[in-house]
Amino acid sequence: MGPFSGVYLEFLLRRVVHDLGNSISGINSLSDYHLRSGVSDPGLEESLRLIRESAELSRELLVAVGDLLQPAETEEELVHAQALIEEAAKILSLLLPRSIKLETTGGERNNAVISVLRGDFLRKMLALVAMDLGGLRVPSGTIRLDCAPEGQHVRVVYRSMAGSASKLRERAPALLTDLSSSAQVSGTVEGETFVLTVIFPLVELFEGQG
Repeated sequence: MGPFSGVYLEFLLRRVVHDLGNSISGINSLSDYHLRSGVSDPGLEESLRLIRESAELSRELLVAVGDLLQPAETEEELVHAQALIEEAAKILSLLLPRSIKLETTGGERNNAVISVLRGDFLRKMLALVAMDLGGLRVPSGTIRLDCAPEGQHVRVVYRSMAGSASKLRERAPALLTDLSSSAQVSGTVEGETFVLTVIFPLVELFEGQG
């Protein structure tokens, strides 16, 4: 497609996201209007509820895609590590096939703050999953995102029991570099499980906050 393929594809995707977003908003609003007005037919009411729920999930997906299409930031920002992991998990849950189980750990006790290129982290986590599952005709298994403070650092772990570990072994660590000026990335294989670890310096730890 030549040197302008990236510009062309980005423009095309932005237009698709924009127009689909408008259409889905209309479907959501119309179905919600009829449900609020009252529907005497139970079958029709259930159909409208399913349409509204499907439209809302589609809207969330388009919002996530739109955010990921924003220009990459150049400045790191301070974020709660657990909130970042949960944001990544929400995006992944909208895109992963149903045959993949997504788990997260960390919980309310994890109040650690890190400095990171937030948007870049989300994009690269998505690219990591795409690399992990690429080439698998019917992907299945479990992907888990862990996050926990350890001393003066915060450990973020991507653990995949879904893809081909050997395929990720060499390329995956390089994918998540440059997320932070002082983050360290490493990858290991434990049997059939691929484990990618990113260690961020701890900036702050707020007590009693979730």
